[in-house]
Amino acid sequence: MRQVSTWQARALLNRSTPSRYGFDVTVNPYRGCAHACHYCYARDTHRYLELNIADDFSQKLFVKERSPAQIRKELGRLPLDQVIALGTATDPYQPLEGRYRITRHLLEAVVGSGHALTITTKSPLILRDLDLLNTLAKRGQVRVQVSLISLDRLVLGRLEPGAPSPEVRLRTLAQLSQHRVPTVLFAAPILPYITDQEASLKALFTRARESGVDAVMASRLRLSPTVKPYFLSQLAHHYPDLAEAYQRLYPGSAQYPLESYSHTLKQTLLRLHHTLDLPSTWPIPRAWRTLDQPQFELIP
Repeated sequence: MRQVSTWQARALLNRSTPSRYGFDVTVNPYRGCAHACHYCYARDTHRYLELNIADDFSQKLFVKERSPAQIRKELGRLPLDQVIALGTATDPYQPLEGRYRITRHLLEAVVGSGHALTITTKSPLILRDLDLLNTLAKRGQVRVQVSLISLDRLVLGRLEPGAPSPEVRLRTLAQLSQHRVPTVLFAAPILPYITDQEASLKALFTRARESGVDAVMASRLRLSPTVKPYFLSQLAHHYPDLAEAYQRLYPGSAQYPLESYSHTLKQTLLRLHHTLDLPSTWPIPRAWRTLDQPQFELIP
């Protein structure tokens, strides 16, 4: 039985260390995630609530309640040249958003403040906010990143049991692209021996291109020290024949696969990006400001 708790968070915006992905501030309106992806690095955050990273992560969810006025006040403190990343840990459009609308309140505030932001999601619920995304896209303020690691429904059913189907996500990408919202496919993480076959990746990249994406980002699977034992236990359950192979590929305390594997995967991805003419990088959204735009007071 899923439990939902709310609390008045001290802040919705969290300062981030400088990132090669081009953002300065992260926003995660919800803690825990109903999508229940077994590989998710954010599972580790539930330990700070004295909850487990297994079932608790997808069954005991938390809403960071912030009123529209509080969100506008936070944005008033944020320099305009800083980029916001929405959904770096858990999905800002998971089913809770349909009720609590924290993500929508943030987008409404960003339309007024002029800040640039990226959004990462697996959910078609983002299409509810096309009215706001259209405005942000026309100004160059936004980029949407839809996460999809495979076209195989059986694989996703095992490893992302609460997430939308691949077809739903591809249709979401297509509709965003049709509305000229900049889109990127996040094919990450790539799971060794499960989603890393070149033919499967090519099929995924091809469908993404047909959906109108501007770029594809793909990366290898990282297993943090806390998440690693949990993920390997799920792997042993769903793919028992791969358990030993993963132990060899991620020996001891290794968080990344062996360099030989990583090199081969990198070459595969380079071929696909070149063959399909799909960039692996994309422009960072930019802030928007005009003289007649309402100005937020910069709060000291």
